[in-house]
Amino acid sequence: MNQTILLVDQKPNTAALVSTYLRADGFSVDHTPDPSEALKFASHMKYRVVITDLVMRGMTGLDLYREIRSYNGEVRFMFLLSVSSDEAIRLMGSLDRDDVIKKEPLSINEVMYKVRAALTNSR
Repeated sequence: MNQTILLVDQKPNTAALVSTYLRADGFSVDHTPDPSEALKFASHMKYRVVITDLVMRGMTGLDLYREIRSYNGEVRFMFLLSVSSDEAIRLMGSLDRDDVIKKEPLSINEVMYKVRAALTNSR
């Protein structure tokens, strides 16, 4: 079973922490801080889960979601949300709470729990 995750986050410390824990748990992780590059990755690889920041330069996480889901309807998305961002709070209204991971403070236990749940309960 494919256990590959795409992580799209523009904060190096967050990306390094999340990647390290996911890899230690046996997942293969591709990371890019660039949403355009994430689209290229996703066009060549069928990811089970995409973890993306909701607010990024160049493209929102929801835009990335819509684009990737247009050709991979099975991929699960998780959105990293900085609660202090007004734009993120506005965008969050359209998200399922189970697919949102608070970034500040980031709980690696929450990340791992939600990724495992997403893989177990694929929609």
